[in-house]
Amino acid sequence: ILAKYRKKPAEDKVDSGEMGILQNNEQEEDCDPLQQMDAENIEASYVFQDARRKLRLVLSEAELPSVPSPGVEGELISLLTVMLAQAINQQDRTTAAQLRETLRCLSQFDQEGCNKLVRSLREEYRRRSPYIAYLVRSRQGLLVSLATLERLSGRMETEQRMCSKFLISVCVRLFLERREEELQQLKAQFSGTNLMDEKTELVVQFLNRLWNSLEQEPMLAATNDQQRSEARKAVERAIFSEVYMAALYPNQEADASRDVVLQQHIARLAEVVTPNHRDLKIPRRYQYECPWPAAQAELRRMAAFKMPADKVHCISRVSSIIMNLLSLAGDKSVPAADDFVPVLVFVIIKANPPSLLSTVQLVDNFYRDRLCGEECYWWMQFVGAVEFIKTMDYVRQ
Repeated sequence: ILAKYRKKPAEDKVDSGEMGILQNNEQEEDCDPLQQMDAENIEASYVFQDARRKLRLVLSEAELPSVPSPGVEGELISLLTVMLAQAINQQDRTTAAQLRETLRCLSQFDQEGCNKLVRSLREEYRRRSPYIAYLVRSRQGLLVSLATLERLSGRMETEQRMCSKFLISVCVRLFLERREEELQQLKAQFSGTNLMDEKTELVVQFLNRLWNSLEQEPMLAATNDQQRSEARKAVERAIFSEVYMAALYPNQEADASRDVVLQQHIARLAEVVTPNHRDLKIPRRYQYECPWPAAQAELRRMAAFKMPADKVHCISRVSSIIMNLLSLAGDKSVPAADDFVPVLVFVIIKANPPSLLSTVQLVDNFYRDRLCGEECYWWMQFVGAVEFIKTMDYVRQ
């Protein structure tokens, strides 16, 4: 019974047509491509096309070092050998394998075959040059479009920040309108206090109380940390705008007279001081940007700010402008503090901002504990420059 249902082994039956196809395939597989290469029409052979394709691939990623060697074949082999050594040194096994295969393919050609291979690549590059030029122009157009989009994006971000600041300032103004009575009490207490430490403590306590109330404000409930920080700055700016004159001149006429005397001293210095003054001696390589009008214009704006932090930020911007101009003047040298301070002194003398001593005293009383980092360094340089100006004489040198 088992033998009856057991399947018989299938017999391989191949007709004459299929046998002929198999024989032809076996003959094609046995044929060597080198034997099929015609020496007179080598460009049409598979070996030539394969070598050109591989050579184009490896040369497209080459840095093309200069290797002097006689003959086109010698130059090509030397170039590929150097590239192989670089790939092995960098442990780039993929590139090394491609270069070894390309060298193996080139070894099948004599010097004339290598010359034909190079000429074929040159002709192919010449035919592709219009398309390459088109790709270059397209890439340049895309880069221009990308730069334009980046500029537009930067403008939109700037406008967004400005709109956010304006909205926050409106919210802070509405917040302070409900506390008008507290502001009037602060002004009265601030004017009635004689000691500067008590005035500073009064302003700090009032600001802390307002900042805590600001955190509970429903209008600012959906703001992020940056917007809340901007709201605190707006509150502080509004408070100092109310008590600015009393904080700037705590001794009233005495402080104002002291600032006038210093301003007159600086005005006399401005008539005689030059970059080559004996107290400055600004290096000649930095004198071509003299008198640094951008820094002077920024320094004159300091009197428009009433909050101490804004005055410190103004000095930081002045210092950044001076450093940028000094870096622009020196191609390779980096300006140091010895190069920066004389220029800062010269800019202060030429700009001659009002109420210099009172401004330094205002920042020292209300912002000294919060000075840190780069802005602290620039402010200390500014204070030192002001103290140095007080000791300068009127000798024209």
